[in-house]
Amino acid sequence: MRPFMPNLKHTILEVERKFVCNPLTTSVIHANIGLPQLPNLTFKGRRTFEDIYYDLNEVCSSQGVYIRKRNGTWQAKVRQGGDFTNSQFSEFDEVEGIEALVEKLYSSSNQRNTLQQYVNASIKAENFGLGELARFVTRRDAWQVDDVFEVVVDNTDFGHSVGEVELQQVLEMGKKDDGGTAVRMDAQIKEFMLKHSWAFPSGKVVGKLSAYFEWARANKTG
Repeated sequence: MRPFMPNLKHTILEVERKFVCNPLTTSVIHANIGLPQLPNLTFKGRRTFEDIYYDLNEVCSSQGVYIRKRNGTWQAKVRQGGDFTNSQFSEFDEVEGIEALVEKLYSSSNQRNTLQQYVNASIKAENFGLGELARFVTRRDAWQVDDVFEVVVDNTDFGHSVGEVELQQVLEMGKKDDGGTAVRMDAQIKEFMLKHSWAFPSGKVVGKLSAYFEWARANKTG
């Protein structure tokens, strides 16, 4: 069952597939000398952002919902399908919608202690009643391919790198994806990556958040 979605002016359906990065990945994509070449490759630049993820007793993440603040702007990602490597999310940044989503998740929680913690914290109106789960900085290089696909290579401040190929579609208020659109977008990405496999190495892929938790456990003190 998909998580509750609040009424919103619009959401962004984002479908992505991750790929393994190595120290040469960025330069390989920049050079674009593999065959067949990436069509109409345009470098969109490099930017740096800080992500802070929030949760309380994993009630959000256990239901496929991720609440974060990126460079000070609140965002919610709600899983619509896929897995940690090939994912499909609805994303939005309307604060009222995020507040309604978090309230719904915790009010329906069967963890009595968790619900009480949430109520006590939300009264203070801080971070929707949630606690900080993870915090890290990412340097992102991004390209547009054929005016359709976005290709990004992310390098984090804790030493992890991962690449993504993404497609996005804006869904206006009242329009919800029945799953078919996301499936078609995922198939389009898969075909694109297979065709240009020289640019997207295969292997075990670990997303940034999962890698952060592994890093945090390994560096835990006390």
